[in-house]
Amino acid sequence: MIKYKEAGHIDPELLANPFWVESLTKVSPEHTHEFYEFFILSEGNCRHIVNGHTQLLKPGCLVFMRPQDMHKYEPDGEGDCRFLNIPCRLSLIEEAFTYLNEAEYKYGLLNAPLPQIAMLSQLEMAELIHKFERTQMLSTIDRVKARIYLKGIIVHIFTQYFFTPETSEQPTIPLWLEHAISKMQLKENMQQGLPALYQFSGRSVGHVNRAFRQYLNQTPTQYINQLKLNVARNLLLTTELQVVEIALESGFENVSHFYHQFKTFYHQVPLDFRKNSHVNRLTPSK
Repeated sequence: MIKYKEAGHIDPELLANPFWVESLTKVSPEHTHEFYEFFILSEGNCRHIVNGHTQLLKPGCLVFMRPQDMHKYEPDGEGDCRFLNIPCRLSLIEEAFTYLNEAEYKYGLLNAPLPQIAMLSQLEMAELIHKFERTQMLSTIDRVKARIYLKGIIVHIFTQYFFTPETSEQPTIPLWLEHAISKMQLKENMQQGLPALYQFSGRSVGHVNRAFRQYLNQTPTQYINQLKLNVARNLLLTTELQVVEIALESGFENVSHFYHQFKTFYHQVPLDFRKNSHVNRLTPSK
């Protein structure tokens, strides 16, 4: 069994070491570690084999790993996936628990049979990833400021996403909603937007809106915009198309609206995102 050590993975000054894992071909076989770890699945689906059990993960899953957990990743279907891994020194997590000063809460997180999972909306996921990437930027300028900023992120994660670990498992998405979401992945449906979504759902507008809030923690409009932004992101990274062409290809009829949505979601305008994408992707070390 491989066991990763703090000394080899985490800067003692910065207390955590976020890095991107671009493919399941880059991950280790079954392993454990002497430190805590968060990871955020941003693209694709995978099977997380942990402590002899299987967790099915999808984009938006935020997982809190404890030092005693043994785990590995396997494909779920034919596709690959991408995730941000955040190894954290023991002292960082223990300091957060000390600050929160909730013994029962700490016990529930650390002694559950399986690591707890929080389901983030795409906007929440993008914002959290941006925060971790900002710590990397700050670490090149002011390591003390980066460390303080990181501590705030960890406390935020615990209070925002793992405050009630006993109820962190998300309810199963009903089949009609899963069917509608699946249909919206097709370009022609995505570009039609809300009318297509409501048609495929076979439910009233109010029913669909409530279901999105309950199961996806976002509105249908937010979900469709994020689908379009995902297309735009991929076109920016893989083509030389002009921004106007990308906006139209992604289903945005108004270029100004596209700029606003893209900057809100990715915290950069499209051309800056294209230019800086190679800088923001950290080399995986695991």
